[in-house]
Amino acid sequence: QVLTEKDPLVKLWNAAEAPETSYTMKIASWNVAGLRAVLKKSPTALSDLVQEHDLDVLCLQETKLQEQHVEDPKINTSIEGYQAYYSCSTEKKGYSGTAVFVRDKSSSSKTKKKQATMDQFFGSSSQSKTKTTNNEKVSSAFDETLLIPQSVSYKIGAPQHDSEGRVVVVDFPTFSLCNVYVPNAGQGLKRLEYRVQEWDKDFLSFMQKKKEDRGVPVLWLGDLNIAHTNLEVWNDGAKHLPKQAGVTPEERASFTAQLEAGFVDVFRRLHPTAKGHYSYWSMRAGNREPNKGLRLDYFICDEAAFDENSKVVPRDSYMLSDQQGSDHCPVVLELELKASD
Repeated sequence: QVLTEKDPLVKLWNAAEAPETSYTMKIASWNVAGLRAVLKKSPTALSDLVQEHDLDVLCLQETKLQEQHVEDPKINTSIEGYQAYYSCSTEKKGYSGTAVFVRDKSSSSKTKKKQATMDQFFGSSSQSKTKTTNNEKVSSAFDETLLIPQSVSYKIGAPQHDSEGRVVVVDFPTFSLCNVYVPNAGQGLKRLEYRVQEWDKDFLSFMQKKKEDRGVPVLWLGDLNIAHTNLEVWNDGAKHLPKQAGVTPEERASFTAQLEAGFVDVFRRLHPTAKGHYSYWSMRAGNREPNKGLRLDYFICDEAAFDENSKVVPRDSYMLSDQQGSDHCPVVLELELKASD
């Protein structure tokens, strides 16, 4: 079965028509496959992305940065008007790494540092464009403090997982967001057992505990290195797929188990039959133009978020397939935040 034709997506949400007591938070996730390479080719790539799409939060995976790169003024790792939180691999250099940029709604800038990971607020060197955005028009009926992180952390609490810079966890007042770069099963599936028997189980436990401890919905997002169903693969049924990382029966079953624990693939819930919407294409094979892709990048939330009484409700999700610079494209979530009672 070949699925390269892209079904049109119906726009499900219009932030301009949302209730005055709510705010539409736009969150994007992008595996940049090496941030230095992206910025070398286009020094303003990140600032252009957040401005063009009016993003409140930008999450990156596979930055491949070390602490010294984040601090290097020659590498523009900041975005004007955003707080930046980096987590770098200490296991090996030029590997993994995640980052989260949050639109700065606080009145003062703070610089924070940690030993094992980089999590810094950066000032900026990029020029901002003069543009009135929907998000600059926050209704007086909405409490802007709901857009300010209460805490940020960088571990899931298991030493065997926490040295590769794979997570940045941001606790907002009414929900928790975890940007995650899930380990790839690798060439020859050498990390398959680690991924499904250790990482997947421990990460699910971490998210469940986060939800229980805070008592608010949780959202995890990023490159999850899984093409879950036949709709997430352009050539479903190909004989080699059961032995290809991200498409093995073991990985699919493990991801299914995570969802069955009370979680939802947001894109698939909102667009259950949409075909041809991928987030990764092999550059080596030249697969992007013919849309021979995989959907490896997701937003996962707990089932309760889809209750209309929830303080955070996923309203729309889609890909920015025109964005160049990586073998992945960004994926976007429009999340309605409702004012607290």
